Amino acid sequence: MSRGNTLRIALIVAITLYFAIPLVAMTRFAFQRTPVALLSLDNLSDNWTLQGLETALRQGELHHAAWVSFQLAVLSVLLNLVLLLPAAIGAELYYPQFKGALTLITLLPWVIPPIALVVGIAATFRNFAPWFLSSPLSLVPFYALTAMPFTYRALDAGLQAISARTLNEAARSLGAGTWTIMVRVLMPNIGAALIASSVLTIALVLGEFTFASLLLKNTLPTYMVVYQGSAARAGIALALLVMVFTCVLLWFVVRLMRRRGLDMQPVGGV
Repeated sequence: MSRGNTLRIALIVAITLYFAIPLVAMTRFAFQRTPVALLSLDNLSDNWTLQGLETALRQGELHHAAWVSFQLAVLSVLLNLVLLLPAAIGAELYYPQFKGALTLITLLPWVIPPIALVVGIAATFRNFAPWFLSSPLSLVPFYALTAMPFTYRALDAGLQAISARTLNEAARSLGAGTWTIMVRVLMPNIGAALIASSVLTIALVLGEFTFASLLLKNTLPTYMVVYQGSAARAGIALALLVMVFTCVLLWFVVRLMRRRGLDMQPVGGV
C-alpha cells in the first residue's frame, strides 16, 4: 500500500471516529440506563429503552414548536424560490455575465455573522414595524437569506444539467414566450434541483438556532435546547431523532442529484 493511500485511510478513520464517538455516547446516554462506571462487555446490551424518546414525543410544546418550524420551512422555501428561480433562469439564459455577481450576492449571508445580521435588522424594524418582530414568521427572511447559497447552486446546477439555453432556443423557435418557457419547459425539467434546494432549506430550518434564540421565538431547535435542561436523556433522544431525520433528508438530496447527473459547483459558471 502506497503512502498516499495509507494517509487517506488514516484520515477517513480519524474523521469517522471524530463523528462516531460523540454519536455513540449520545445514543448510550439517551437509551441505556446503565451508568458508565458499571459498563462491561457483559452488560453492553442491557437496560436499553425508548422511554425517554416516548416521553419527549408526548410533550405538547414539542408539537407546537415542530408546527412553527414546519411553517417557517415551507415559507422559507417558497420565498427563496420566488426570489432566486427567476434570477437563476435569467442569468443562465439572458445575462450570463451576471452569474458571477449573483453567486457573490448569494454568498453574502455566509459572510455576515448571524448575530450582527439579527441585531441590525431587529433594531431597524423595532422602531417602525414592531409587529414584524412579534411574529414567528419574522424568521422567514433570515432563513431564506441563509439558505440562498444552497438554493442558487442547486438551481444553477439543474439548469446547466438540462442545457437550458438549448431548450430556450428550441422553445422560442416554436413560438413560446418567456412565461411559457419558464413554466412549461424549464421547471418540469429541473424538478430534481427544485426538490434538492427545498430539502436543503428545510434541513437548515430544522437545525438553525441563532436567529430564533436572539429573536426569542419558540422553534424546534430552541425548544430542544430548553427541554434538554429539564430532561437531559429525553432531550438527547429527541435531538438524535431530529439529527437522523435531517441526515436522511440530505442523503435523499445527494442521491437524487447524482441520479439526475447534477453537480453542485462552488461558483456559478458560464
